[in-house]
Amino acid sequence: MVDIEVRSRVPGASGDDVPAVLVRLVGDRTTVRELIRRAVEEQIRELRADAARCRRVLDRQYLSNDDLRAQACTGAIRLPRQAPADPDVTTEAARAHRAFARGTFVVFVGGRQVVGLDEEVTLRLGEPVVFLRLVALAGG
Repeated sequence: MVDIEVRSRVPGASGDDVPAVLVRLVGDRTTVRELIRRAVEEQIRELRADAARCRRVLDRQYLSNDDLRAQACTGAIRLPRQAPADPDVTTEAARAHRAFARGTFVVFVGGRQVVGLDEEVTLRLGEPVVFLRLVALAGG
């Protein structure tokens, strides 16, 4: 068994960051796809106590650059106003996989950026796994 801490960072985030979670894996090798799925599963488990916060955090984490650009033209960026539904792990993991594939966030394992969902990674004790949300700079 290998326990890996997964931390997520959204530049300029308030208290609505996705929580750091401990992901337990059977071995030290896995794919990025599976690592993302397991991290999402644990993040949802951590956030379930507050459904509204959970929905807000997940929506903010995977808001696409196209969503941001479209809303920026209106002068404000807003999250969807929907009832806080209990998140489904399969649906949220699929959203996370799509967000990773389109470059909404990147994953670093042991200080090295991984690029493909099916890329196999070796996790080592004490090496961090970081999910980093990318945000386009104004004017570029």
